[in-house]
Formats: sequence, C-alpha cells, structure tokens
Amino acid sequence: MSGEPMLGEAITSYLGRVSAGDRDACARELNRFGRWYGFDKPLKSIQPVDLERYQEQLNATGVDNKRLEPLRGFLSDAKAKKLIETSLAVHVRLRRAKGAGKGSDARSNEPETVKMTEAGFANLKAELARLETEVRPEIQEMMQRAAADKDMRENAPYHAAKEKLSEVQTRINAIKAQLQASEIVEQTVSTISVGMGSTVAVRDLADNEEMSYTVVGPGEVNARQGKISIQSPMARALLDRTVGDTIEVETPSGRHRFRIERIEAN
Repeated sequence: MSGEPMLGEAITSYLGRVSAGDRDACARELNRFGRWYGFDKPLKSIQPVDLERYQEQLNATGVDNKRLEPLRGFLSDAKAKKLIETSLAVHVRLRRAKGAGKGSDARSNEPETVKMTEAGFANLKAELARLETEVRPEIQEMMQRAAADKDMRENAPYHAAKEKLSEVQTRINAIKAQLQASEIVEQTVSTISVGMGSTVAVRDLADNEEMSYTVVGPGEVNARQGKISIQSPMARALLDRTVGDTIEVETPSGRHRFRIERIEAN
C-alpha cells in the first residue's frame, strides 16, 4: 500500500489477508468501526482517545466485548507493518463479563462512580441535549422520508439512517449512564503525582516511544489535545503514580510497560 492509507483502504487490505473462515465476522466489526470513525480519514489520525470513546459506546449497550478482537488484531497488524507509529492495540481491551471469575458478588452489578469536573459534567449535559433534541429527531425524519420507498430490501438510505440512529442512541445511553454515576471532583495542581488534570509524558519501554496524555473526565476528552478519559486503562494505571514509576497496562498478549517521564499540572 503506497502513500498514507485511509482507514477504509487499510481495512480492505487487511481483510484480504484474513482467513476465509474469519473474514465475514472480521469485516462486519471493522466496517462498524470504519463507519463510526470515518473510512475516508487517515489511518494515522486514530488516537487512543478515539478508541476509548468507541469502546465506551459499545459497553453502554451491554454487547459482547469480544467484538473488539478484530479491531485489536487490525491495529496490531498496522503497527507491525509500520502503517501507524503508535501501539494503538494496547488501548483496545476486552473486559470480563460481570460476575465472572472468583470472588464476584452482588457488588459487581453496582454502577461504577465516574469522576468528572464541573466543566466535563456541563459538556456532557450539553451533548446529551443536542443529541436528543437535534440529532436524533433529524435522523428519525430521514428514516421516515426513506421509508416512503416501500422496497426496504434495497433501501440503502433507510438502512444507513437506521444504523446511524443506533449509534446515536448508544451514545445517548452512555452519556446518561455517566451522568447518573458522576462524582464531581476538582482538577489536581500537583506535579508530584498523577491526578485529574495532570499532563503526563510516558515512555513505552518496548518501543522506546514517548507519548503525552492529559487525564480528564468524560466530557473533556479531546483526541487532538491528547486528553484521555480517567476511566481508560492507561489513566487508571497512571493515577497517584510519580515520575520514574513504571506502570503496566493489560494488553492482549500480556502486560505493556511504560515509564513516567514527566508530570505537569494544568
């Protein structure tokens, strides 16, 4: 593949190397991600925070988290072929089903507290209002117009709108769950240990690659600015740690190790 590939091109190329028995299931999940992120966007533009947000939407629906396996394999392959520079696969994780494993009890069904700032809470409420009052009604109207064509089998606009509506409803459900479980906290001002609002430079000890993240709550995640959710595996591993500490983040092949290089307070 020459030049900088778009996501759609990279997915097509990857699927051509997947075994015939796994191709259909793999294509279904990768195309789902492609529609969500944008087939026409550069593969290299994907950020860890994008993957976190995508997974949050899937988890909000209660679907089997194993559907992330094709995406994880695709990103691992892209890194191996040097199509991307960052080890994105580490940010795709599979969660054990609730109640699975030893020691599980009724507490496993209790909602987890979601820490966020007042600004993040306000941002989520604003996004929720926009989705419910503007975006969802607009898509529903598109579906009604498309439904005027009685042959639903070949009605591509209807099916596209229906899938988009499902994605929007998934996001609405995720935001409502986060707001309901929210705990308002203040941003940290410490440069000694990592907390809410800290900007942290870490080094991937496997690839000797330095990356920078800012730990924020839901509603403040920003891929362009490197802001990651406090609920993400990376942020969870970083919290309360100090410069020089080595952290481990669970990956499909084991644990991935990072060293904290610097901590800044915003």
